[in-house]
Amino acid sequence: MIPLQGASRVVGGFARGRALGNFFNHADQDVVMDDLGPVMGKVMLYFSNDDPGQFDLAIKPSGTVKCPVSPTVGPVLATVGRKFSPVRGK
Repeated sequence: MIPLQGASRVVGGFARGRALGNFFNHADQDVVMDDLGPVMGKVMLYFSNDDPGQFDLAIKPSGTVKCPVSPTVGPVLATVGRKFSPVRGK
């Protein structure tokens, strides 16, 4: 038997089997997995005639749109414009 050398618990300690290297973590992978699909985010829409500097975000949003996350705002705004347009064509 290996001497414990001061360890207070052998099983069920603070790491509970999840110590570094004991389970898979996506950040530890060498090759990027492309099959995970797009990461979806949520854009919350607030409609108000109030001053934007005094706007209170504690109120509920007027609408929400789910769209893929992008490093730039252009594709996000295009998706929001397509999915939530107050003016509808014929």
